[in-house]
Amino acid sequence: MNNKYKYWPLLALLLIAVALPHFTRGTQTEFAIEILVTGMFALSLNILIGRLGLISFGHGLFLGLGAYLAAFMLRHVAENLFVLLAVALLVGVMVSLLVGAMVLRLGGVGFVMITIAFCQLFYVLVLSTQAWSGGINGISSIPRPSLWAGDGVPDWLSLDNGITFYYVALLLLIALLLGLKRLDASPLGAVFSGIRQNPMRMRALGYPVRRFQLIGFVMAGSVAAVAGSLHASLFSLVDPALLFWTTSGEVILMVILGGIGSLYGPLVGAALFLALFHYLGALTDHWRLVLGMIFVLMVLYAPNGLVPLLANAWRRWRRWRRPDLRRPGAEAVPTLTKEGGEA
Repeated sequence: MNNKYKYWPLLALLLIAVALPHFTRGTQTEFAIEILVTGMFALSLNILIGRLGLISFGHGLFLGLGAYLAAFMLRHVAENLFVLLAVALLVGVMVSLLVGAMVLRLGGVGFVMITIAFCQLFYVLVLSTQAWSGGINGISSIPRPSLWAGDGVPDWLSLDNGITFYYVALLLLIALLLGLKRLDASPLGAVFSGIRQNPMRMRALGYPVRRFQLIGFVMAGSVAAVAGSLHASLFSLVDPALLFWTTSGEVILMVILGGIGSLYGPLVGAALFLALFHYLGALTDHWRLVLGMIFVLMVLYAPNGLVPLLANAWRRWRRWRRPDLRRPGAEAVPTLTKEGGEA
């Protein structure tokens, strides 16, 4: 494919995404926003799994942290979106720095178990503090933030407007994707990749592996906290189930389904998971059985995930359509006649 056509598919998807809220109404727009926000959450976890090889079953801790922080901010402090996002990012950095410094001392199964323990610890803490967290009932009636503070704010400047909320989430998602793409192409991304493949070798080469793992852990936690603040704003509700370990398990499924090694895989996995949850869940209570069957089939026949599977199928189709691409890297070799000239 010529370079001038290389980004056409992404441009087409971007144009569809920009136009989408003008063709949806009500709950359809909210569902699209939920995909964008959950996609951010899945992309944040892929910083750990896909770039550092760290499997965390406690990533829901940071989603819940951002959600409860948003509930407190929007109800008692300020309804300005930029203040909310800045505070969520800052608190996410501080908490993930503290948690990461403790949990990264262990590796392998120990890391998995300690992240579950931290997540469950915060879950129990929320349930036991009824006065400020709402306990098992959570916090409801959370107002949505605005792009501009003050009374008499126009409708399009408030996230009460579904289209405005959609574009805010879309811009944040695009910024995250661009940031991750830049990370993968940077020296830091190369170090992350080396740690994922062989941390002992990187340590032998003189790299402070735990320090770089902590950097990635803070990146992942802060992005998840921002996603949590948007999640609470979207549903006007914070449920303590966000802090339960099953939330972390579900987002791991999203990452695996979409493709751990793919930039866009977690976003596709989040969309697939939510579609099964909303549409199959309305038809049957056994939608998780369908999800389990899909997951087994993916592990058996597409272990790298859905996005790499589709990318490989696209490349094979292009090679079939264009004979010059059937042998990658092959060049035409001139045929020589008996006299030594070219045929």
